[in-house]
Amino acid sequence: MEHCIAAELLDKRVTIHLVGVGGNGAQMAACLARLDIAMRALGHPYGLHVSAFDADRVSEANVGRQLYSAADVGRHKAIVTLHRLNQFYGLDWVAVPRRYEDAQQMNQFDRGADILISCVDSRAARRLLHRMAFDTYAGYRYWLDLGNTEATAQVILGQPPGRRSSAAQPLRLPCVTELFPELLDPDAADDNRPSCSVRMSLASQGLFVNDVTVRFAAQMLYELFSKGRIAAHGVVVNLDSKRSGPIEVDPRTWERFGFRHAEVHAAQAEVAEESAG
Repeated sequence: MEHCIAAELLDKRVTIHLVGVGGNGAQMAACLARLDIAMRALGHPYGLHVSAFDADRVSEANVGRQLYSAADVGRHKAIVTLHRLNQFYGLDWVAVPRRYEDAQQMNQFDRGADILISCVDSRAARRLLHRMAFDTYAGYRYWLDLGNTEATAQVILGQPPGRRSSAAQPLRLPCVTELFPELLDPDAADDNRPSCSVRMSLASQGLFVNDVTVRFAAQMLYELFSKGRIAAHGVVVNLDSKRSGPIEVDPRTWERFGFRHAEVHAAQAEVAEESAG
């Protein structure tokens, strides 16, 4: 099976809300700038518009492992990253040095971005984004989540069941919290304590795990916009074993994660009932 991009995204400026501009987020922002250029070169009329949200400031522990220098220490990550990209590529993207939920509550940004990209490092943040994305009145077409541990990662492109979910698609792509429901467990402990040095930061997370995670996510978006379709909407990676595995657009694949679409379940029940009769 394949998932086809919504036709509306091919003739409008695609809006993206990038939540988190740290290890994954800063690199994802840079890849989105390159994707914007590639899309226009391939004939997309308007490209991307990105709004990046992060209330954190650059710390000494971020220098080297993330895309920040010693001169950036103390400055807001979102402002540093977007300012550089705007200057370098001539973009008009927006940096918001606030938590995403705070910006939403201030009614500065509508919950109507075409793509929500989460580069957060805690279960609590994902639970909050899940509630926002799955809100009946939310307008996200896609939710792309990037997550990683010290040497493992997962990238999932899903379609929240909001008011802008495409009725033309035979099956909605499940989101990260549907394939990995343990992320919604409020009793699970988070290990996202800030590190006070680069050495401590590297002890809790490998140096290049973010690079690998982001490249898989960016490649997925590139395929979606350049080819108009994808056969896999996610990937799981293990750097220790040097292995990666796709998450295919296939209900049988989703069932291995414990997720079953209501539509699939109803169709199977109908077939079983007809066979019994």
